[in-house]
Amino acid sequence: MNFALPTTKLELRPYQIEALDSLNEHLKTRDDNPCVVLPTGSGKSLVMAEAVRTWISSYPRFRVIVLAHRRELVQQNSEEFMGLGTGLDVGVFAASLNRRDTENGITFAAIDSVYKRGGEFEAFDVIIVDEAHRIPARGEGKYREFIKMAKFVNPNLRVIGFTATAFRLGCGPICHKNHILNSVCYEANVGDLISQGFLCRLRSKVGDEAPVLADVKRNHGGDYITGSLAEASRKGDLVSRAVASAVGHIRREGRKAIIWFCVDVQHCKDVSECLVAHGIECPAVTGTTSTVERDRIVGMMKERQLENVANCNVFTEGFNVKHVDCIVLLRPTLSRGLYSQMVGRGLRTHPDKSDCLILDYAHNIEEHGPIDCLGAGEVKLEVCGKCNEVFSRAIRVCPVCGWEIPKQEIERKEAEEAQKRMHDTKAARDEILGRTPQELEVDDVTVDLHRKTGRPDSLRVSYRCGMNMVREWICIDHPGFAGEKARQWLGARVGGAHCDKITVESAMGDMFFAQALKRMTKSITVTKNGKYFNIVDHKIIKE
Repeated sequence: MNFALPTTKLELRPYQIEALDSLNEHLKTRDDNPCVVLPTGSGKSLVMAEAVRTWISSYPRFRVIVLAHRRELVQQNSEEFMGLGTGLDVGVFAASLNRRDTENGITFAAIDSVYKRGGEFEAFDVIIVDEAHRIPARGEGKYREFIKMAKFVNPNLRVIGFTATAFRLGCGPICHKNHILNSVCYEANVGDLISQGFLCRLRSKVGDEAPVLADVKRNHGGDYITGSLAEASRKGDLVSRAVASAVGHIRREGRKAIIWFCVDVQHCKDVSECLVAHGIECPAVTGTTSTVERDRIVGMMKERQLENVANCNVFTEGFNVKHVDCIVLLRPTLSRGLYSQMVGRGLRTHPDKSDCLILDYAHNIEEHGPIDCLGAGEVKLEVCGKCNEVFSRAIRVCPVCGWEIPKQEIERKEAEEAQKRMHDTKAARDEILGRTPQELEVDDVTVDLHRKTGRPDSLRVSYRCGMNMVREWICIDHPGFAGEKARQWLGARVGGAHCDKITVESAMGDMFFAQALKRMTKSITVTKNGKYFNIVDHKIIKE
């Protein structure tokens, strides 16, 4: 099959180049299945497109299928991909879109439409799974069925995952040796991308009008049972009070594109009706809403004919309206992934917004912490006594209005926490994570090339420890103290007689370097520095 190759290379951001390089390096040097973790709004479609473009440039008959679990994602991904101007041969296979293309080099497909047809396509070289955290951790499932049949056609098939959240409630990390995806080959940090201007700055306010969750029941997966949660969220006049509070914030700040996240269908309708009472048009979008009506509402949002939309379990993925500048969380969740997906709808940058306001009436920020610190341990938050802005207690001053936490209030809270640690085992364990060294078992190790203008290259070594990703930079080619420290690091692993021969180039060219580090690194000991981990020791097992 012939492909019309693009004449120009796509322009990638620095972290996208790192992601692509790490992915290609993984595919060249390892035989397992990698996953790329990129936050919502950071342009994973562009990374996919450039990856496929480079593969097809080297192998013109290369074939790839991109799987997604929802119609909106299939449509959005295929349209964005074709809009990038790669000139590649793209098809779609999704019954809900009335498309069943099978002869194209690149196919975007709904897993529900193809999972029984893995053996009916011409052999694929690569399967890309978008929103890869959706792959069930156990059992057969549709993804496993499709992959099993596709591998029968091509035993050398590789599977690649893309996701914003590399963990799943009740299962932990989605990448491990017994899963479809085995290791994270690259992960970009939300906070870094915000500070670099690639993602939108987030601000948070919490409301007093939040449900009491103490008696809400939980399901086997670990999250709240929807019926029990809905009952707590609709108790008394809680909905009307929360909506009234949120409307006040929205109007004061002049927010123009707002998504309301609700618990269930009735809760969504209640929120919509309350907003109408405030003179605000806000359609309710649920799983029962027809695809035609859903598309019409999303189209109105994109064209700015509509400012508010309420939903439950619909717009957590595949909703791409870049000018969204306010997220209202009325749906509590114990799932870090779901929390990240909801807040992520506001992360995209747009010329008409300077930040995105997160209004939390569901205890989510209290439960999970700031979006850029998920999995990074405890972060103590403070609510501004003047404007209800949420910020880290460490900075002591509200970044919005300048209100300062009273000294006596800080002393009171610290005394309460100290007393609690003396009597509560769980609180004591949480405190250890933040202030004293903690040993973390290493699940996986990846090694990437790190470049910084004007300085020698270095190695970025990433340790996956449960839901945490801990990194260190090994400056082998650097002079002075940094280079000497790197030699000591190498000497502990390969011995002094060999470490002087190793360079960044030779390490990156060694296909077994990362695997060897994984085998010999049993655990790392870390301390917390702000939102990051510092590695203070390694437990090495020499072969």
